[in-house]
This record gives sequence, structure tokens and C-alpha cells, in this order.
Amino acid sequence: MTANQETQVDDGNIDTATTESTDRPEVIVNYQYVPPEWLQNCSPLGPVVRVRKSLDRFIKSHGKKLKMAIYTLLLLCYFSYFIGAMVYRFGDEGSIRLLVFTLLVLFFYAIHTMKRMFGNRVEAYFNTLHKERKYPSKRTRKVLLRLVTAYVAVVVIVVIIATVIRRDPYRLVPVSGIAIFTFCLFFFSKDPSQVSWRPVLWGYMLQLVFALIVLQTSWGYDLFDWLGKRVTEFLDHTDVGAIFVFGEKFTDHFFAFKVMSVIFFFSAVISILYFLGWMQVLIEKMALIMQYSLGTSAMESLHAAVNVFVGWAETTTLVRPLFDKMTLSELHTVMTNGFATVAGSTLVVYVLFGAPANHLLSASVMSAPAALAISKLFWPESKETKRDTSNDACVIKREGRNIVDAASIGAITALPIVAYIIASVIAFFSLLGFVNATLIWMGERVGLIPPEYPNLTFQLICSFLFWPLVFLMGIESRDCCVVARMVGIKTFINEFLAYEDLGKVIKNNQIFESYDGPWTRTSNCDVFLLDRNQTLTGGVISEHSVVVTTYALCGFSNITALGIMIGALTAIAPDRKEDIVRVSIRALISGCFACFMTACMAGILSE
Repeated sequence: MTANQETQVDDGNIDTATTESTDRPEVIVNYQYVPPEWLQNCSPLGPVVRVRKSLDRFIKSHGKKLKMAIYTLLLLCYFSYFIGAMVYRFGDEGSIRLLVFTLLVLFFYAIHTMKRMFGNRVEAYFNTLHKERKYPSKRTRKVLLRLVTAYVAVVVIVVIIATVIRRDPYRLVPVSGIAIFTFCLFFFSKDPSQVSWRPVLWGYMLQLVFALIVLQTSWGYDLFDWLGKRVTEFLDHTDVGAIFVFGEKFTDHFFAFKVMSVIFFFSAVISILYFLGWMQVLIEKMALIMQYSLGTSAMESLHAAVNVFVGWAETTTLVRPLFDKMTLSELHTVMTNGFATVAGSTLVVYVLFGAPANHLLSASVMSAPAALAISKLFWPESKETKRDTSNDACVIKREGRNIVDAASIGAITALPIVAYIIASVIAFFSLLGFVNATLIWMGERVGLIPPEYPNLTFQLICSFLFWPLVFLMGIESRDCCVVARMVGIKTFINEFLAYEDLGKVIKNNQIFESYDGPWTRTSNCDVFLLDRNQTLTGGVISEHSVVVTTYALCGFSNITALGIMIGALTAIAPDRKEDIVRVSIRALISGCFACFMTACMAGILSE
């Protein structure tokens, strides 16, 4: 070995560094020992490795065929189960549920398949018609849509006049109430010049159609009653986790442990559906339907539809992926949807208070289109801010690496929502209690002391403030002070106490119906039975007023809810806190009037 050549041996690697004169570059050659193939095959794991590599190559080259075979096998297994279930027991509620579910899945799969096969051809055909001007222009389509809307509205009005108002002329009062409420909302709209009457009128008509189906047909009520029970049954699975964490008596603290636990469960389920891509498909189809009817975006409409059965707190997980992209009008609509509806799980509580279950169910259904209509009337979408919502489903990203991870992310996301709700409830109830105590103290200073005079409270003030509103809903004049008090309680405190008050009045009605002697009404609307020397605290109202009041109270629109919703939505999108606060007051007013519109519809159609 020469003086200019050095050789190093290190762990089987031979590095030779050759240096020549200063004019030649340095060359480094690496040698690595590789065992021969026959020596590798002598390993006891060699056959296993070869089989694994062959399997990987087969799966890679026949992946689509294998996936199709697996799907076919799963489909055959399901149909075998379906046929066996139908043969074993058919005719009960469970078999009908399974049959309807299977038919719906097949129907939507057929539509999806047809769209994949013929969608591009249909789109190309309409594009050709548009280029050749054989397809109606945008302006012509708008005119035709307005004519159809006006025609349907006229037909609906004629039917109402012919079938309802002719039997009872007093039903004209809630009809005028709808007109007056609509005019007031339009006059005080954020921008009256930008109001599009298409979502407003179609929202009213959908509300009326739902009212006719639920109130005037038995099959309509049975259908929505079945759906409501299934949703409640689904949410009741939360009790398993709540019992494990809080114990068997967790319902003793109903709001904190029962209602809040539902938010965790529902948020996890929604996160899983987003991960699987099912929510994206639902949003996409909803966008197509709403584009040609109400003109509202898919997320707004889906949020309103889901609010029929679950509460606003649970449905905030629906809008979370698109919250940063929403316009102020869309944000206003989402908040209005929450204010105008109640959670399906809380309907059971209202029934326990004594409210009629069938009317509670129909009220929750009718409030969804009413919320969309009122929202677009009170805060319309301007041409400058309107965005393309057809691709909302495409921008939603899947969170999580698998289903378990997605469920965990959904549950954790609900944690700040629950924290904000609980904190807001404690704070606002305490503040309202302090204000009410202050009013009572102020009233005592000027002689407003029972039994000569009622205490000066929010309830008393609201019984005067809301008197004109409840009268326009179709409440009989002698019952207005009682119903106005309930609406005031619902608006300034919450709907739980309002329905509790309604339950007491319903019990008073039962006592009053069995009484034939003389009676008198006190200054605070109580009824005093002279022969029995008994006071029916809270007063009495007619059966028709009970029905209309049930609809008027069925909403989350109150001052307490305002603070709760601002806090919960801020937890989802902290960067949009300023926008949330900006639209919140108008959304609360819209939610209140959506409930009032629903009550007007009930005042027209209820027996």
C-alpha cells in the first residue's frame, strides 16, 4: 500500500480513500456486504416473508375487485338477515322500521348510482339548451317562480277562508296577526330593500302545510310522533354513560347531568358521521333541494330540520366545520333556528308539566320553516355578501384517523360548549332573581303588597306588555292576561317555568269545569270560587287558548338563552365573537316571532 493510499475496515464496510496528487479529486467507494439469496432463504421466516410479499402484490393489482367482492358479501349477508327478520316476525313496529330503513337506503343508493351514470350527460344536455337559448333565462325563471309562489299562496288563503274562517270568523284575528307581524319585521329589517320574499313566503307555506298535516290528519301526527320517539330513544342511550359517571340518581340534577350529557353523545355521533362522509352527502342533497325551494343554503336548512328533534346545543356540532365561512345572515339564521325550537328530550319535561304532547310535537315541526322565513325577513342576505353554498359539503374536512379518534374529537369539542352553557345559566338566573327581588322591593315602597295588589314582578309587567301580541295570536280577550304572563316568563326567564305555569292553569281548568257556582276574577288574573272559598292561583283559560299557548311557548327564545348561546357559539368560533354578539339580539327577536307565527297558525287551524 503506497503512501498516498489508506484503507480502513469498520464493521464489514471497506472504505478506501485514495489520494493522488493535488490535481486529482478525492474518490470515496463504499462497499456493503449483502448475503446471497440462498443464504437469505435459509432463514426460518423466509417463506412467511415471501408469502406476505406475494399477498401484497395480489392485493395491489386486484384491489378494486377485492373491495367489490367484500361489499357484495356484506350486502348478501344483510339481505339474508333482512329476509330472515321479515319471515320471523312481520307487522310490529320494529319490522316496519327495518323495512322503511332498507327501502330508503335502496332509494337513495339508486339515485346516487343514476347520478354517477347519467349526471354528466344531463348536465351537458342542459348546458347545450342554455347555449342555444332553448332553456328559459334566469330572469324568466324568476318570474315563473314568483307566479307559482303567488298562485300557491292564493290557493292556500282561499282554502283557509273556505274551510276554517267561515266556521269561526274570530279566526281572522290570527290571520291579521300574521300580516301585522310580517309588516313589523319587514319595516325594522336590517335592510328592507334586500329582502327576498321567496324564502319568506315558502317558509310560511311549509309551516302551514306542516300544520295541516299534523293538526288535521291522524296519519301526519302518528308519523311525526314516531319520528320523535325514535330520536328520543336514540338520545336516551346517553343515560348509560351518565349513570357510569354520575350514578343512578343523575336525573336529580336534570339539566346539568341529563341535558348536558346529551351534548357530548350527540357531538361524538356527528363527528363520526362527518368522518364517514355521510353528513357531507346529506348537506349536498339538501343544498340541491333548497336551491329550488326556499333559496336558503344547505347548512341553514339542515340545521333547522335537525332542530325539530334535537336541541340547538347539540346541533351546533353540525355547523362547526362551516362556521368561519358563514355570512352574517347565515349566522343569524342558525341562531334563530336555535331560539325558535326546543330539544326533543325536553318535550318530555313539558308533557310532565301538563302540556298536550301532540301539540308540542307539531309545534316543534312547524317552527323550523317559520325560523327560516322570519330570519331571512329580519336579516336578509345581501347581494354583496351572498356566497356560493353548493360546495359546502366539499370543504368540510374529515377529522380523525379512524372512527374512535373521530368520536373522541367530537366529545372533546363539546366540552367548552357545556362549560359555557352551565356558567351562563347560573349567572343569568342569579341576575334575574336579583332583578325580580328588586322590583318587589320597589313595589312595596308604593303599596303594591298582596293580597290587595300583586307583587311588582317581571310576570306582572309582561302580562301588560305582551297583551296585544297574544291577542293577535288568536287568544280570547278574557284569557290574554294569563297567557301574556306565561309568554313573559318564557321570554325573560325560560320556557320551563312558563310550561310549569301552564300546567298549573290546566289543573285549574279541571277544577273550574267541575264547579257550577259563582266566581270572580281578581286583579292579578286569579279566579276566586265564592261557594268553595277557594282561589285558583294563576287563573283559568279556554281549551283553545291552551293549544295556542302551547305553540307560543315552544321555543328557546329568552334572555337567559341569549347569554347561553353567545357563550356556546363563541366556544366553537372564538374569532367570530364580535359577529355573534352583533346578530344575537336580532336573532332572539326573530326566534320569538317565529314562535308567535307558529301560534298564529295554530290559532287558525286548531279545533
